[in-house]
Amino acid sequence: MTMNCPQCGVIMVWINGSISHDPPIKYYVCRSCNVNVTKQQDDSYEIEEIKS
Repeated sequence: MTMNCPQCGVIMVWINGSISHDPPIKYYVCRSCNVNVTKQQDDSYEIEEIKS
């Protein structure tokens, strides 16, 4: 599962799944924008800035 960053469009890193494991809530990180994205089952998402 890939997802483009809602802020910059870069493909984000999927951090809680694999091809054989597809959880209902997916967690991504964008290394370009430095944000975490949580994607829900209904395709809604939350963006949270990573604190440095």
